[in-house]
Amino acid sequence: MARIYVTDGSDARRMTMQLLQAARPELGLDKNVSIGLKPNLVVAKGYKSGATTNPVISEAIIEYFAERGYNNLKVIESSWLAVKTKDAFKVCGYDDLAKRYGIELIDVKKDSFKKCEFRGMEINISQRAFDIDYLINLPLIKGHCQTKITCALKNLKGLIPDSEKRRFHAMGLHKPIAYLNKMIYPSLTIADGIYTDPDFEEGGNPAAMNTMIAGTDSVLIDAYAADLLGYCPEDIEYIKIAADIGVGSSDLSGAEIVHIGKAALKTEHKRSKELESAASHITQSKACSSCYGNLANAIVQMEKNHDLGSLHISVGQGYREKNGTIGCGNCTNGFDYCIKGCPPSTEEIVEGIKRYRRDI
Repeated sequence: MARIYVTDGSDARRMTMQLLQAARPELGLDKNVSIGLKPNLVVAKGYKSGATTNPVISEAIIEYFAERGYNNLKVIESSWLAVKTKDAFKVCGYDDLAKRYGIELIDVKKDSFKKCEFRGMEINISQRAFDIDYLINLPLIKGHCQTKITCALKNLKGLIPDSEKRRFHAMGLHKPIAYLNKMIYPSLTIADGIYTDPDFEEGGNPAAMNTMIAGTDSVLIDAYAADLLGYCPEDIEYIKIAADIGVGSSDLSGAEIVHIGKAALKTEHKRSKELESAASHITQSKACSSCYGNLANAIVQMEKNHDLGSLHISVGQGYREKNGTIGCGNCTNGFDYCIKGCPPSTEEIVEGIKRYRRDI
């Protein structure tokens, strides 16, 4: 029977230690193994933004293993498009962790890659990730403007190059995310749900969910995370695909869910009506999350003070070399009006929409 552990509170160190003591990841491990931590550092923002994994969780894991004689630990990650991973390492507190504990920070954007294949789909994955003996996935439980949620399964996108991230979006995200998890998988996942943004992957609207989840089944963890965010697991296409191809189980009713403390009293944090309204102004085709997310965030901000009426903005790789009225990002260069950037920032999009509305 699949099993996950769930704990509650706001003390990240205590909660991490509770989950580690329940899961006992060190059992049977050789002292010389290479242990890699894969947080979610999608942007260079602190964890209270609801965008990134709390560094205290990584620190607690480092201390837990060090106390048991494991000293070959490292952190591996790449931030999203147009964000330098080294900036995220610094802003999110991982530079300080590296200095204090002498651990290596691996920037996947600078890595070489191994070509992997599953059912005819080839994906380039970080070579350094395969050099790690025991990979611990440390996703953040949060919303996503395109896939509704992001947690354990999607967090492994940080192990692929930027070119593959763009290609994932061109392929529709869900299937490549699921297939990636058949090519490389973590030994343990500890999901951070203490501060989370139910809407945006890039954070900015955090809510205190005060939950953490641990286990070895990424699909089951994502199913539980989806439930926390107000969805059924089958609402998230990549969860269903991952379960169908044998990555794990999405059956919460048939799983053993071990609650530590008051974790059984969960609170749902559903996507805001503002984001749903913003989505009605967007027409997307193969859009990258950074471009789509910044556009959605810009529209949310503008709708607070402006009536956008029937305005529709196109975004995504599917609009390359095509014509249109107003587009967001360099992929819409052929449009009558293009808000340029790869991606343009939220602020640039707001100003671009204002200029467009003044000019028409």
